[in-house]
Amino acid sequence: MLMQRQRNVRSQACAGARTLYLGEGGQKWVSCNDMALVVKDETSPEMRYPVARVARIVSSVRVDWRGSALALCMQAGITISWVTTNGAALGTCLASQPPADAAVALETLLESDAGLDRYWSWLRHRRMAVLVRWAEGSSKRIAPHQWETLKREWVYAGHLAQHLPERLRPLVLAYVQHALGQHRLTRTVWGPQAQAIELDQDLVELLWGEMNLYAGNLMENLQQQPDLVALAERWIGANAATCTQHLYSLQRCALKALRDD
Repeated sequence: MLMQRQRNVRSQACAGARTLYLGEGGQKWVSCNDMALVVKDETSPEMRYPVARVARIVSSVRVDWRGSALALCMQAGITISWVTTNGAALGTCLASQPPADAAVALETLLESDAGLDRYWSWLRHRRMAVLVRWAEGSSKRIAPHQWETLKREWVYAGHLAQHLPERLRPLVLAYVQHALGQHRLTRTVWGPQAQAIELDQDLVELLWGEMNLYAGNLMENLQQQPDLVALAERWIGANAATCTQHLYSLQRCALKALRDD
């Protein structure tokens, strides 16, 4: 019955649903009323946010949640990510749902050393795809030595010069965790030696690398939360397909490996 209700609530989500940020200002309290979240603070009138218009939520630790409001978000398939006052990712709450076939295939793939090597090859391939897309869209000619340096440091070693403020990364992580939930993929898969393969962190690094490539010399002192939120939402809105392409590529890799075996 609960799963049926979850499907019914999700089916009512609006195509234009947006991220709800609950972080700025003082203490907040979140309850619910019918199919809407009710947000109160110490000074302003309460605000109602119909869950059908909420895609995901990024919450400060200064927000007090009622259990009924959390349950409503889970029933609606809304991911909630918590960020500390220092701008660090604290944790994420996802709705319970059966794994996708690709999630099972990915777990099977990473049970062996050969499968883990295949995953690392996939990750290098996606870094290369990011680099090629950036180079093709660049208005400046990229010198051969710069290209080789980027390939060596980014594609093979996973390191890239950071121009964006670190406080922006948790907002990207919140978006990635939401996307994983939408594709019914888990954030962590276990390797052959029971080591954790953090899919969400690997996907964040792909997006974070691309954002920094395009950012150029954007000032590192951009630290105000409203500016960071606006920057994150603009980039995600313009590049939502990028994360989806990475996820589809990963699912194809896992399903193809399962078929080949």
